[in-house]
Amino acid sequence: MKKLMIAAAALMLVTCSKEEKVKEEKTGGLSDLVSTAKTYGKMGSSMQDVTKNIENLKNVPPLTNDELKAVLPEILLGLKRKELSVGDNAMMNLSTAEAKYADDENRRVKVEIVDGAGETGSAMVSIMMMGLNVNKEKTTEFGFEKSTEINGAKSIVSEYKNGEDINSEIQTVLKNRYLVTLKADGFTYEELKSALSTLNNSALK
Repeated sequence: MKKLMIAAAALMLVTCSKEEKVKEEKTGGLSDLVSTAKTYGKMGSSMQDVTKNIENLKNVPPLTNDELKAVLPEILLGLKRKELSVGDNAMMNLSTAEAKYADDENRRVKVEIVDGAGETGSAMVSIMMMGLNVNKEKTTEFGFEKSTEINGAKSIVSEYKNGEDINSEIQTVLKNRYLVTLKADGFTYEELKSALSTLNNSALK
């Protein structure tokens, strides 16, 4: 979960640095003016969405432990749940859940959920939403990482292969509130995407 907080902080720094870069750009030509205006417009819109979402969530009560547990099935992609942890993360004042699934063939899936309710959660998840809105794609000989939509939710997904080894990851925000991360060893992205739909998302208010 610490990685998630670091990622959120990094996004804030990146946004600030981009804003400073825009301020420093010369506006000697029409194309420069148009580019600067577009950049400010996109940033302004994103920040407005972040601020609005924070206001909507910061006074919302987080899910209870039982409600969080209800999201995570005992079996996922044919793997049995080996670990389950839910509740408040006291150091970060977050309501979180984590489940680990595995089998005897070293196939593994980890699911992490961060509830965006409350002061800390609302800011973190809203900033992550802004990051997920960035349209990017990277392809190498070993795999890919790209922005996409899964059932209407902005997401960042990846898949990498090295010989017979394969790992994949999905990071998404559901219902403008819940940051959900799935990481897998031994499964393709498409298989992991089916696992996302296997979660009991109806338990997420």
